[in-house]
Amino acid sequence: MRFDKIVLPGVLLALCLSATAQSIPAASRFGLDRGQTAVMEIGLDYTFFHANAPPSQCGCFSLNGGDGILVVNASHGISLVADLSAAHANNVNATTQNITLFNYLAGPRYSYRTSHRFTPYAEVLAGGSTELSNYTYVLDVNAFAASGGVGANMILSRHTGWTILEADYLYSRLPNNSNNHQSDLRLISGIIFRFGPR
Repeated sequence: MRFDKIVLPGVLLALCLSATAQSIPAASRFGLDRGQTAVMEIGLDYTFFHANAPPSQCGCFSLNGGDGILVVNASHGISLVADLSAAHANNVNATTQNITLFNYLAGPRYSYRTSHRFTPYAEVLAGGSTELSNYTYVLDVNAFAASGGVGANMILSRHTGWTILEADYLYSRLPNNSNNHQSDLRLISGIIFRFGPR
């Protein structure tokens, strides 16, 4: 067996594989070095809801609360997201009505990972919503909920990031003594804790 027929092709193959690996952008690789994608991220956020009641007019009001998000990243910009949020409002529209809203959603996210620091994304989630209220038609009820939205994250350090802003349309089937549909706007922003590498 000749040396040049065995070793030389093996060396050439190793060099080609090394060059290919080095050509992959950092944002497409998993790890915690600058610009790399973390395997898992946990977000703790401030949440703002803009809601309306009754649905036939804009008796608009706001709810404030918090949000916890778990993101498990995969290749090709795909992630799986679990999103738990809670928000509260007192004396809605100068009435005695108080509302606490819980949402528990999950689904896919697509992230455009080309930058070392900024990552825009879009996601579609589905799950449920629970409303605790002293309003007659919404006394501790659960219903289907879904959301769709876009946002942008920024890497701050190896282990931290920032959800600059995420804007979501949130739909739910909570009863309201009219059409039993709720359409809300949700805005979130907060800190991200990054875990890895893969």
